[in-house]
Amino acid sequence: MLELKIFSPQESGFVPEIKWNNEELKVAIAEKMKEYNGLVFTEETISEGKKDRANLNKLRGAIDDERKRVKKLCMEPCNRFEKEVKEVLAQVDEQINAIDVQIKEVEQIKREEKRKAVQELFESIGFQKFVTLEMIWDEKWLNASVTLSKVENQMKETMYRIGEEVGTISRLPEFSFEAMEVYKKTLDLTQAIKKGQELADIQKRKEEALARQKAEEERRKAEEADTGKESENPEEAADTHDAPKKAEENDYTRVVSEPVMRIDFRVWGTKEQILALRDYMKQNNLKFGKVE
Repeated sequence: MLELKIFSPQESGFVPEIKWNNEELKVAIAEKMKEYNGLVFTEETISEGKKDRANLNKLRGAIDDERKRVKKLCMEPCNRFEKEVKEVLAQVDEQINAIDVQIKEVEQIKREEKRKAVQELFESIGFQKFVTLEMIWDEKWLNASVTLSKVENQMKETMYRIGEEVGTISRLPEFSFEAMEVYKKTLDLTQAIKKGQELADIQKRKEEALARQKAEEERRKAEEADTGKESENPEEAADTHDAPKKAEENDYTRVVSEPVMRIDFRVWGTKEQILALRDYMKQNNLKFGKVE
């Protein structure tokens, strides 16, 4: 049988004690320190105080240096022993790691075999079409302590819960479709209802915006159609609101007393510009008509 045996030091014969003149030194230092009891330094004696402080620091340093030296001597065999033990432990650890690798490989094979068994079990239970094994997966199912029967019970409980939550969503008075779409991805009833409401609100605002856009487009087309008619015969459009063409010509003739000139030209502009031009010509009694 392999075991660690310590030959030296033995508890029976080894005395982990360092012998030194502890008591003698304490008495001597206590006697020396009496010289400083009640001592008060003044401006005239401050230099003596500095010397005393330096001497005490020197004494303290010498004692502490000896402590470090003795500690190093005592620790050398312990440090050497620790290093040697670690070399032995390294040999043992090497074999432990080698065995551990093989054990993990065997366990991994078993886990993969069980994963396939769980997959087959999932497919045989009959979950809803949108549910995948990854959505309900529990890593604990691969543990050797968890039997397939326990996995089956957990799967069925989950399937029944999903069925109840699907029913709850389908009975929603509004946004049930949106909520169901979210639920199919998350299997979270609370989140599905919340997100479904948000999506429904977005869809409602979108439809309202499209309706306004369509109405605006129809209004714009109607105005363009009216403008097109006026552009083809602005004089007739003006006659519709004011008076017959002949009456307008008579009015024009009465207003204009100077010789009349005729200029034919085309105008390109926006709807507003065309209407503004028409109004300007009417306000200034300019006769206009379609260019043949």
